[in-house]
Amino acid sequence: MSDAKIQALQKALGKRQLHGFLIPRGDEYQNEYVPATDERLAWLTGFTGSAGLAAVTTRGSALFVDGRYTLQAQQQIGSQPLAQKNLTANDIADWLCETLQQGDVLGYDPRLHTAPGLAPLKNRLSERGISLQPLDDNPLDGLWLDRPDPPSNPARPHPQTFTGENSASKRDRIARLIAEKNQDALWLANPEVCAWLFNIRGSDIPHLPVPLCMGLLYRDGTATLYLAESAVSNTLRHHLGNDIEIVHQKMDLFSAAEGRHLQSVWADPQLTNSWTLEQLRSRTIDVLRERDPITRAKAVKNSVELDGSRAAHIRDGAALCEFLAELPDAVQQENFGELEAVKLLRSKREMREGFTDDSFDSISGYRGNGAIVHYRVDAESNLPMQAEGIYLIDSGGQYPDGTTDVTRTVALGPFHAEAKDHFTRVLKGHIALATLRFPEGTCGEQIDAFARQSLWSVGLDYAHGTGHGVGSFLSVHEGPQRIGKANSNVPLEAGMIVSNEPGFYRTGEYGIRIENLIFVKPCDDFSGFLEFEELTLAPIERQLIEPTLLTDDELEWLNRYHQKVRETLAPLVNARTQNWLTTATQPIERE
Repeated sequence: MSDAKIQALQKALGKRQLHGFLIPRGDEYQNEYVPATDERLAWLTGFTGSAGLAAVTTRGSALFVDGRYTLQAQQQIGSQPLAQKNLTANDIADWLCETLQQGDVLGYDPRLHTAPGLAPLKNRLSERGISLQPLDDNPLDGLWLDRPDPPSNPARPHPQTFTGENSASKRDRIARLIAEKNQDALWLANPEVCAWLFNIRGSDIPHLPVPLCMGLLYRDGTATLYLAESAVSNTLRHHLGNDIEIVHQKMDLFSAAEGRHLQSVWADPQLTNSWTLEQLRSRTIDVLRERDPITRAKAVKNSVELDGSRAAHIRDGAALCEFLAELPDAVQQENFGELEAVKLLRSKREMREGFTDDSFDSISGYRGNGAIVHYRVDAESNLPMQAEGIYLIDSGGQYPDGTTDVTRTVALGPFHAEAKDHFTRVLKGHIALATLRFPEGTCGEQIDAFARQSLWSVGLDYAHGTGHGVGSFLSVHEGPQRIGKANSNVPLEAGMIVSNEPGFYRTGEYGIRIENLIFVKPCDDFSGFLEFEELTLAPIERQLIEPTLLTDDELEWLNRYHQKVRETLAPLVNARTQNWLTTATQPIERE
């Protein structure tokens, strides 16, 4: 039980003369998805969301989650002695300052935190006379007796037919940026930047097709790359070539830095853990703390990557349509619930060329579960589905030529009267963003309101971002671009892929979200302007649309989109789905 685990951790802290300890949901690479060996927060508290932090002190404990996970956290922590708070720097600091006393020591694992992430907390605690102390080891790990071993699966080359550019070319253009900054090297902080730079992929992390790795890229385009010995084959060595030294111990990266007599290293403070920065500092290496240039480089897809994403979305759309076509009959069966729906959709994707994994754990929410924004169904929460009410399915696939992410809201039968109004307002926001034209240099926060305007006009909103970046056979949540209320200060650029996913959630009754992936391209009609093009192909639920709320232009967009869906996917699906597609994509006309 988590109560016993928390008590055991409190006892371990007392032996170390510590008064508290921070447990983030993350690993040393700052990955969103982490291997089982790094699921410390889930092991301790039972909370399985992708963002959260626990603070365990000798006087009390708390779990901090953001608005996406409020309901999920309430369900998962149950009656445990954990106060539930908002995941903000102020809320974390407020709680700790109220719980701890002057002279207390709060420990943390520096491998699991970044310096910018800790800075606000450190300042607030310092004002109260509370010290923040990095630890050489993680006290929780000594209590987790059945902790899984770290993964070390084989890494593999990712062909240029998918990447559109070889590794040498990528390394050369990033090396030029390193030289322009007058730096000796760039710290490659996490598997995503390494996977993109070296054109490699792997399977060490759920839903993220990368090997666990980090490295150094030098200003001459050569590199040192850390990979577990079991991850390296002769094929991979040949692919990487002689310009890339492979090491099997992380400390060997710092030895390589010393051997090359590096004086300065560029390290992204948002990606690089504080332990690494301290290792560099202790070797008298100056650190340029700026955003990693690879983050932007991999966000701007080339023509090969965009073509691949189009192809992947077509195959994925065909799989999703076959699932949606079978769903009405499936819910008539006994024992068919949210979990069975996930398995059915997965089986459809597995039939499509290149499918390797889901791009995230599917959100399969029937009725009130759909109102839990990042709900994850399991055997205990699995809700039987019936031919009534509203069902939300948010899912995606990983294919060598692209990563997909799509949400559809489905009417399984009679539904709440207000749902039509809510759904149509979400659809209006979706269309407003999809059809938007905007000047170059525009950031995501500057266009977020277009997706919310129809909801705002009747006093409604949603507590998540409107859009996130998506990788190319990489992370389904990729920066630096995003669309949301919070400032990103990142202009949208041609070639960037983002999601378009406004929503509305009525607690205990239903969730509504319509999500397509779109990419930024130059505007066809105006110089200096940008616009979006659809990637996702799947019908939008006609039964939930109130045509009188749509303008003529919105109706035209919807009917044109449905025509494209039908014409593109019909040749790729079975006869049953073809018939379903014909009905699901019929033009909507005003009565």
